[in-house]
Amino acid sequence: MDDDGRYRDGRQDFIRGAKDIAKVAKKQVGKKIGRGADKMADEYTKRSYKRFEEEDDDDDYAGGPGNDGGYYRNDSRANDDEGHSDSTEGHDEDDEIYEGEYQGIPRADSGKAGSIDGVTAAQAQQFRDLSAYEGERRKDQEELAQQYEAILQECGHGKFQWTLYFVLGLALMADGVEIFVVGFVLPSAEKDMCLSEPNKGMLGLIVYLGMMVGAFVWGGLADRIGRRQTLLISLSINSVFAFFSSFVQGYVSFLFCRLASGVGIGGSIPIVFSYYSEFLAQEKRGEHLSWLCMFWMIGGIYASAMAWAIIPHYGWSFQMGSAYQFHSWRVFVLVCALPSVAAISALTTMPESPRFFLENGKHDEAWMILKQVHDTNMRAKGYPERVFSVTTIKTVKQMDELVDLGDSAAWHQKWKLKLTTLFHQVWSNFQAVFSPEYRRTTYMMMAVWFSMSFSYYGLTVWFPDMIKYLQKQEYSSRTKTFVKEKVEHVTFNFTLENQVHRQGEYFNDK
Repeated sequence: MDDDGRYRDGRQDFIRGAKDIAKVAKKQVGKKIGRGADKMADEYTKRSYKRFEEEDDDDDYAGGPGNDGGYYRNDSRANDDEGHSDSTEGHDEDDEIYEGEYQGIPRADSGKAGSIDGVTAAQAQQFRDLSAYEGERRKDQEELAQQYEAILQECGHGKFQWTLYFVLGLALMADGVEIFVVGFVLPSAEKDMCLSEPNKGMLGLIVYLGMMVGAFVWGGLADRIGRRQTLLISLSINSVFAFFSSFVQGYVSFLFCRLASGVGIGGSIPIVFSYYSEFLAQEKRGEHLSWLCMFWMIGGIYASAMAWAIIPHYGWSFQMGSAYQFHSWRVFVLVCALPSVAAISALTTMPESPRFFLENGKHDEAWMILKQVHDTNMRAKGYPERVFSVTTIKTVKQMDELVDLGDSAAWHQKWKLKLTTLFHQVWSNFQAVFSPEYRRTTYMMMAVWFSMSFSYYGLTVWFPDMIKYLQKQEYSSRTKTFVKEKVEHVTFNFTLENQVHRQGEYFNDK
């Protein structure tokens, strides 16, 4: 019995020793493979991902309704962690060879040297080549554009688009009104604020300076947080500061309010057209965007009518002491802010652009809005039984998928990352229009818009002041001057307006 016990103890010692030797051998093999993987990392990143992604895309979109419709790009990766490799099946936990060892990535406890060797391979496996990634995004966007046009054809054109037309027309009208405000109030405001010629020029310039800043900022923001949300913010800024500008008394504060209002206007104008075009099919897009411009002229008519009806009525004013005066031209500025308030109220009832959601990988939200468009138009046309047949819509791969701070990151780090990402997106959009592909078109459009804006906006601001100057010249040309005139026993029963009497003598006159 003692011999049998010693035999079993020796056998167990032998098995434990063999296992220890096997573990050491596996670690050494992992280190050797890791060094080889480091040398082949560049080649691996160039040739591997493209092949794997094509296979994954085929798996993701090959499924029908039976496999959840294939709505999302990452469905095929959902079960990556549910099973184990065949090569590790049947092993104990201590003996299990995890997947990273085959790629040269050692365990966390394998030492400092092994961890350094594994970082390069892990980064090479995690981050894609930028040019290949941009190529994928462009391919996704082209496929989305084709499918989105077909979906808009199915949704039809009807009640929804016409409702959105009048809502966005009201927003464009509000911006047009604010453009005309300065030209109408300048002749009256120069008296209240004692403006010099340079100050008058700055007051006419400041709105367009704000529009330039707003156009640069709001475009990138609309691609980040949404067309509707950005339009609501820009209209709110426009209406709030237009309201404040009717009450402020000083020149500097009035200048600041008009600058901030211009920032809001600069964002509203381009976003209105982008937002509306993403609900229009190709054959309707051109004419409806042209019709939308009509509201800009309606805004000009509204501003002109209000200026004619309000500004000449000097009795529509009040003052509190000598420090606060509210004249009729301030009432006009206040009335001109009302279209912005009405546009904000109407816009809150409209949905976000589905194209924006699809560009940002939000499939379900976009599908719900497109279904709303379809059902609204079909009910208005008398076909409520028609069903929205689209089940799968292409989404674009997102850049943010490569950035993850984790749940343990501080709030200021997350906000810093968001703001940095937003700034880079705005700047990249700005640089994209000067890329070789679009450079010629960009310069041509810049020249066209500069010429149009110089003539249109320049005349808009200049004409009221020019008309006032011509009236003054005409009045001066009819002035009668009397020098060294002797008037005796005369009763003046007529007006002496526009007459100048110098060095005259008057005796017994009434």
